[in-house]
Amino acid sequence: MNTRNAIVESSSSRTGKFLNVDFNQDYTCFSCSTQNGFMVFNVDPLECKLSKEFSNPNACGIALTRMLYRTNYVALVGGGRKPKVPPNKLVIWDDLQQRESLTLSFMSTVKCVFLSRIHIVVVLENSLEIFEFGASPKRLLAPLDTCAGAAADFVVCQRVTRRGSASEPNVPLTITRGILAFPSARNPGQVQLADLSHLQSSEAQEASAAQLPTSIIKAHNSPIRLIKISPNGAMVATCSMQGTLIRVFSTQNGSLISEFRRGLNRADLYEMAWSSQSSRLAVVSDKQTLHVFQITDDDSDTKNKTHVLKDIPLLWKPKYLSSVWAMCSLHLHSALKGKGTMNDQEFYNDRCKVGWCHDGDDDSLILVWRDSGIWEKYALLEKEPRTYTVSETLQSSPATQQKKEWEIIRESWRKL
Repeated sequence: MNTRNAIVESSSSRTGKFLNVDFNQDYTCFSCSTQNGFMVFNVDPLECKLSKEFSNPNACGIALTRMLYRTNYVALVGGGRKPKVPPNKLVIWDDLQQRESLTLSFMSTVKCVFLSRIHIVVVLENSLEIFEFGASPKRLLAPLDTCAGAAADFVVCQRVTRRGSASEPNVPLTITRGILAFPSARNPGQVQLADLSHLQSSEAQEASAAQLPTSIIKAHNSPIRLIKISPNGAMVATCSMQGTLIRVFSTQNGSLISEFRRGLNRADLYEMAWSSQSSRLAVVSDKQTLHVFQITDDDSDTKNKTHVLKDIPLLWKPKYLSSVWAMCSLHLHSALKGKGTMNDQEFYNDRCKVGWCHDGDDDSLILVWRDSGIWEKYALLEKEPRTYTVSETLQSSPATQQKKEWEIIRESWRKL
């Protein structure tokens, strides 16, 4: 009798609409993994651009997808009840040619994958592997150790010009910066940052010479739950397993830029998403609450919330009173509630992915739910100015009266 445990993920027994949902790099599309293939949708307006079902009924399940912008390349990892490929294998699918463009095999399960036009970053159980994207992918350096089950993030940002190589010092090199962030293997509360553009120089052509210098940020005391790099590559947001604080650091020098409080009670923050202009950060917890934090101070009237006692001098002031809270928040509710198709327990077990509408205003959010298969669009709207009484006006400063207040409103939803 074969008593060996099957190398399959827990997603094999999931009965939801999708096994996984993921946005592409600029939030213009999102892909959905299914028990028999995958689908690609345009974000807004919502439109199905691709629906792929694999012909072999005994090998068709996809647990994870990752798009390369809006190109024909999609990274696939097998999963579900009948995986198309083992979960320790990564496939780059070329939809234009309708075939597997390349495959990579590993010694452990593929947890996540990031694509750029230059690199393939694969997150495994306890390490990260970095390859050069090409017909024959080349491993650029030895695996990077990280903690088990850790989150990581990779963002491609602006192109930079550096001095040429030693052989051609007068020829400048134009290099695309790729920022990689992952928890430290020795201290799970620390974040390691690396710039993959160092691997593009001519000195790094030989694998033995390829080195990846990293910087360390002491982010939290407890293990890190999520890491998200801003689209411009200037900031990195982190949260721990505790789920009460979100911290934003500079990727240049590791300094703390902002610290936000989600709440007082412990929660699992399972999703974070930066806006396209890197000015706002959306966070979702297992309590199904959506919080939006203002990062930049470009608009002086738009501020995050603070406690009314923050500026009052006290002999002893709890840190809670000095905390900065979200500019607006919302307790999410299922669009299917009351229709007999989803109860409260099923909704709280559901998970969503968050994206921002690519309109440049950073005022619209897209939520895609994994199990229920619901697409939702939310808008950040300014509240109507509050009418003050005479006593409130006398006790409030002019700056406080002019402060904008925001709310999150669901504009529309559809079942995919």
